[in-house]
Amino acid sequence: MPGHDTGALVLAATPPILSGGLDLSAALGSAEARASDDGEYFRYDLGGGRYLNLVRLSGADAGGPLSIVIPIDTDGLDRADAVQRLFSRLLRRRVPEDRRLTRQQRRRARHMLQAVDGRMNGATYREIAGVIYGQARIADEPWKTSALRDAVMDLVKDAFSMIEGGYLSLLRRRRRK
Repeated sequence: MPGHDTGALVLAATPPILSGGLDLSAALGSAEARASDDGEYFRYDLGGGRYLNLVRLSGADAGGPLSIVIPIDTDGLDRADAVQRLFSRLLRRRVPEDRRLTRQQRRRARHMLQAVDGRMNGATYREIAGVIYGQARIADEPWKTSALRDAVMDLVKDAFSMIEGGYLSLLRRRRRK
């Protein structure tokens, strides 16, 4: 999971050289942890229906001080954002939004889910467009040449790509070349 989801954080035992500050590890809890060979996987509630996926590595004591492991790689900034969200919640501050997806990308992903769900349940492209864009907009122009028709077809096509594994791209921020 952390290899694909740059918003997931890996927790390890804190080395003695770093101890000294007030330990906040106990606040993480892990009541519903799922054990694996790597360690324990659990979710931390950030409030507002948002969560962080956490992995406590094998050998890291649940009651002891923990550190967050961030590899020095191209996903470092995404992981640092996740660390900021975690610490904001632990320190009872406002938790910033996950910046890996823009508001427009989240809206498009929601529309893709609506479109593919409708299509898989037998809805026509026109019916899907009516739900997403409203019946009034659909009625304003001829359907066969409508830009909304093309938009809905693209939503369905892109949604099927996501289902086939493309969703992993949502877990990483777009990078400039």
